[in-house]
Amino acid sequence: MIMADIFEENYRCYDYRRLHAMLRGNNRVISEKVVRRLMAEEQLVVKRTGRRRYNSYCGEIGPAPEKFTRPGFLVPAGQMRSG
Repeated sequence: MIMADIFEENYRCYDYRRLHAMLRGNNRVISEKVVRRLMAEEQLVVKRTGRRRYNSYCGEIGPAPEKFTRPGFLVPAGQMRSG
């Protein structure tokens, strides 16, 4: 069937709305409810990857590397921040 071909050509990512729009673009007049029913009958299921929750964790903060630490570094008294 045409609907199954469109679905497979688009890597099983088109839901009923996009399939309905593609069918209308190909001059096939079918209601959205019929498209949904036919997708269920032909077991055309969209493969979805689950959304992940936002997580800003980037790993443990380790000690500073040796090349970035300056043991003799002193700030003049007038340039120190208070707080």
